[in-house]
Amino acid sequence: MSNLPLNKNHSVLVDAVENMVEGMVTYDSNGCLLTSNQAFRDMYSYTELQAAPGVHCDQLGIIDVLLGNAIVGDENGGFGNDFFKRKWAYREKLEGSLTVKMQDGRWIRTTDRLMPNDSIVSVHVDVTDLKHAQEKIQKTQKELADLNVNLEHQIAERTMALIQAKKLAEQQARTDALTGINNRRAFFESATVIHQKALNLGMEYALLVIDVDNFKCVNDSYGHLLGDQVLILLANAIESITGPSHIIGRIGGDEFAILLPELSSREAKVRAEQLSVCFIEKINTLGLLILKPTLSIGIEQYRYGDKDAKSVMTRADEALYSAKINGRGRIMLSTN
Repeated sequence: MSNLPLNKNHSVLVDAVENMVEGMVTYDSNGCLLTSNQAFRDMYSYTELQAAPGVHCDQLGIIDVLLGNAIVGDENGGFGNDFFKRKWAYREKLEGSLTVKMQDGRWIRTTDRLMPNDSIVSVHVDVTDLKHAQEKIQKTQKELADLNVNLEHQIAERTMALIQAKKLAEQQARTDALTGINNRRAFFESATVIHQKALNLGMEYALLVIDVDNFKCVNDSYGHLLGDQVLILLANAIESITGPSHIIGRIGGDEFAILLPELSSREAKVRAEQLSVCFIEKINTLGLLILKPTLSIGIEQYRYGDKDAKSVMTRADEALYSAKINGRGRIMLSTN
């Protein structure tokens, strides 16, 4: 009578194992089957005879080949050392889990537990849906990562484009469109810096104001295209007789200016003479012109007490006016 409850409990346990969703099989210490449930047999399409008690696991391996239960790799895409140790767990007396991919595309996770008598309980679970979900998540994560990299690349490109566009806009705002040299705004911004140095350090500088003689007549006689070419040649001539530390610019119309740091008006006159010769040489490249433009140049230098560069330019303009009324094609130093 005392064994009845024990037998009943054993029957319930056997019935529970047989009806488990997971496949379950037990091996003795020699690798022979002790028990297997229906889920295990269905998972690998074994008959009860093929997975009967006493069948060695190596025999199941032969049956697997006949049934097409081939394993094509583990989670790393191959067959690592851990795979072979787990495959013959009864020999290695190992515990743990191994997930493998079957030939038919299923993923099976096997978990082995070593019992005190060296038998092994092995639970087999179909984790195909889980693996597919994981693969989908990994694919989505990769797509998001790629999208993020692409967005970062686009942002970097657009940022660089904006920086370049800003630089170009700033350059265009400071550059004379026809000649490519400083415009009036840029000239006076740079001249203000030099003037401040002159105030603080006592540095001298000379300022030349240049005007093309009879420029209106050139435009009227030969057209505005040739007139534009004359202005471009003048800008080229100015660039050829000045250096990196000098400030040049088109002040407006046919009027240009040069600021020469650390030079007196007498020294600046030498540059003005060079400019006149260089300009004539460049004008001669235009061919035989009945009306050849020349330059009138007024020169002034910074004086102690000048509040800004425009004060110096005012006197240079007066010298330029003197050059004009005294026959044009002349270089005049300020006498004020």
